[in-house]
Amino acid sequence: MNLIAVALLSTLATGAIAPPAPAQLLAPVAHACISSPFGMRRPPGPHAIGFHYGIDLPAPAGGAVLAVAPGQVIGIHRRGPGGLEVVIRHGGFVAVYAHLGSVTPALASGRTRVAAGERIGVVGHSGVTYGMHLFFEVLVGGRPVDPNPYLGLSACK
Repeated sequence: MNLIAVALLSTLATGAIAPPAPAQLLAPVAHACISSPFGMRRPPGPHAIGFHYGIDLPAPAGGAVLAVAPGQVIGIHRRGPGGLEVVIRHGGFVAVYAHLGSVTPALASGRTRVAAGERIGVVGHSGVTYGMHLFFEVLVGGRPVDPNPYLGLSACK
């Protein structure tokens, strides 16, 4: 069983499956806007067909990636198209921060608790990407949900 599955089962077992309140979370990158929303992708685009289980937030290479809420790091790994990912259990939900260039030395050394707004890594180009961005996914009760109602971000212009 992978780390995300273990975290989801643990969250379900504790009964803590309530999502955050709307627009309650901090933005995981500065000047955040959504370049690719949650849901079915439509042409044109390099990945025009298929379901997008998170949102893409453009950011410069090396830009800080911040924890959206306090939480516990439950995984740091390289996984397929997501590249370098940090998985954090934030209360009643699990968040996946993907395409990172690196994680902070404290997390790389094994620290597992993070504060809201704490730097967890930097934007990179790991995995499959078509431009610099952070992929951000939220799982509630083991299912991916649109993160934007909890962030309150606008589409990029």
